[in-house]
Amino acid sequence: MPYRSGDSGHGRVGHRPRGGAAEISRGAGRTADTSGDACATRLTESLEDAVLALDAQPAGFEDAVRKIEHVEELRRILGILLDVLADWEMLADREARGP
Repeated sequence: MPYRSGDSGHGRVGHRPRGGAAEISRGAGRTADTSGDACATRLTESLEDAVLALDAQPAGFEDAVRKIEHVEELRRILGILLDVLADWEMLADREARGP
């Protein structure tokens, strides 16, 4: 099953845009990245690499013997990621609204 980047399903399978996500999303005239930007970029790029690597595997999840365990572990990790997303959204909204 191919996993595509982007919510629309129109993303390119297995390819990250040149220059990295942070470089592309940062427009001209914006401030330079901070260590926080570098940390966030490492996280999102690592997650993307891990998901895209699923396509590169000759044997996928279909061949796993411990499917239920893997599903439970993925749910646990997704819960953590949802918490991170909620925190990031709150901070981004607060910053967008200003002081």
